[in-house]
Amino acid sequence: MSDPHRRRRLGGDDPFRRSDVRDWAPPGWHWEVLPSGARSLVRNPGLVVDPELLWWRSHGPLSVQREPAPEEMVRRRIREEDEHVRRYMYALDRMYSNTWSFLQGSHVSYVPVWVPYLWVCTARGSGPPGPGRRLD
Repeated sequence: MSDPHRRRRLGGDDPFRRSDVRDWAPPGWHWEVLPSGARSLVRNPGLVVDPELLWWRSHGPLSVQREPAPEEMVRRRIREEDEHVRRYMYALDRMYSNTWSFLQGSHVSYVPVWVPYLWVCTARGSGPPGPGRRLD
């Protein structure tokens, strides 16, 4: 039986309508085809935004107004995300999983996101990965 509110509840990002996890890119990134024919994740052009703001959008009656993070914290988050993307690309080249994991942010108003299972597996210090794992 279909759930008419499923798309809204998942933040409009329904991975089950996709054919392959390799089409997914983290927020603020896109796939680029290299001259060799290989694909690579690259940051979207323009100003680099705090990954925390791209990943966790706050909506609804309980939404929160976040203060801008200090510049050194934003730089650290960007560096950590770059490292995570490198680990993810390495994993994609060596293994394949077409399963998805559900992530919920640290605040109730953050829109949950669906990510490839390998994205969760390659999170630094994430421990044993699995569906429904909460990453704060």
